[in-house]
Amino acid sequence: MQHIDSKIQEKSNPIGILSFIAHFLEEQGLDPQIIFDQFEIKLEDLKNNLMPVSLQTQGNIFKAVEELTGCDHLGLLIGKDAKLSNIGPLRFLVLNAATMRDALESLFSYGSMWYRGQKLDLQEDQGYARICMLIDGEIPRKEQYQTAYLAAIVSIIELVLAKPWRPTLVRISYPKPKSAHLYEKFFRCPVWFGQTQHEILFPQEQLDQARTGHDNQLDDFLRQHLSELQSNDSVDVIAQVCKIIEELLPYHICNIERVAEYFSIHRFTLYRYLNKHHTTFEALLEITRKKIAIKLLKNPKLMIIEVANQLGYDDQANFTRAFKRWYGITPGRWRRAGMQA
Repeated sequence: MQHIDSKIQEKSNPIGILSFIAHFLEEQGLDPQIIFDQFEIKLEDLKNNLMPVSLQTQGNIFKAVEELTGCDHLGLLIGKDAKLSNIGPLRFLVLNAATMRDALESLFSYGSMWYRGQKLDLQEDQGYARICMLIDGEIPRKEQYQTAYLAAIVSIIELVLAKPWRPTLVRISYPKPKSAHLYEKFFRCPVWFGQTQHEILFPQEQLDQARTGHDNQLDDFLRQHLSELQSNDSVDVIAQVCKIIEELLPYHICNIERVAEYFSIHRFTLYRYLNKHHTTFEALLEITRKKIAIKLLKNPKLMIIEVANQLGYDDQANFTRAFKRWYGITPGRWRRAGMQA
């Protein structure tokens, strides 16, 4: 496995998390598009809930919402409504777990495919289990993200157990806010602020209490499927850059600055890294477009102008010129030749 400098690791979340932000703003009588416009995000983008958005962008959205509303517990509000809707097929494995331990270990192990650059860790000591949350790097409002994750873990455990559940103690790394009483109201236990890290504690024995309704056959099937997805989830940075380019192209927001955000680095740092590996952002953009173009053209339901849009081109003429440069033929003639073959 190729080693990657930790500074160059992708840091992103599914865009579906922003649905909670949109809902909160609507409850305040505000139009969420006012905030999202600043970051070139449309409300309809949220429907593609697994599309990654950089932690840098999401953190800046948190900051903008806090400044607009004066809310000092945004992370708590977002995390408490977690319903496992942004983790793809992993939802079914977690809800089918034989024990709380199985559910949490599956969530932490496979969840990194969708939640990148964030670490959830389960530790056991002196009769207590601890779930610790850490986000590396300079991410705006990352402490609120960490709170959102702890609140989400409590909500997820309640889904797994199908009953109310509360931890024994919650530790939060930032100073006690004015809304501290809301934290204790949600967690229903003591909450200590100004601690060294974000974590929740609960009796260790709860980890291995059996759940009813566990299906071994379904468990095996889901684990095999998720393991295959994970094996294809390359740790190679060049492959990650190409994957991000592919995901951003249809939204016409693909540039070096936006891609660098996914790794929480400056664009010059990404340029230097790519140069070290004998490539450039422009070359990877070209390679990615060239590869996707053929796949899209094979779909007869897509008009060529729609293919151009999916590849991030502003008009069909630019796409046609690029395609002819790549393959020596126009996309229309290539498609007709393929249909006749």
